[in-house]
Amino acid sequence: MVAEVDLTKCRLCGGYDKPICIDSCPSSAIQLREEGDTKKIVVTEFLCEDCNECGFRCPDKAIKIKDLTF
Repeated sequence: MVAEVDLTKCRLCGGYDKPICIDSCPSSAIQLREEGDTKKIVVTEFLCEDCNECGFRCPDKAIKIKDLTF
């Protein structure tokens, strides 16, 4: 299982440089990626411990734990 970010719901905690989900992740699996003028949250799947700390703390309810299939 792994955390998945719904980018249509994620507002980056109002535009902060370091959203809450990044600080709450005990395994540093969540990062903020900048692509041009756009910023988005990305999850490194093999680091994610599926603890859902990020999902509990997300004010936008944009993070869910999903089954990982290969």
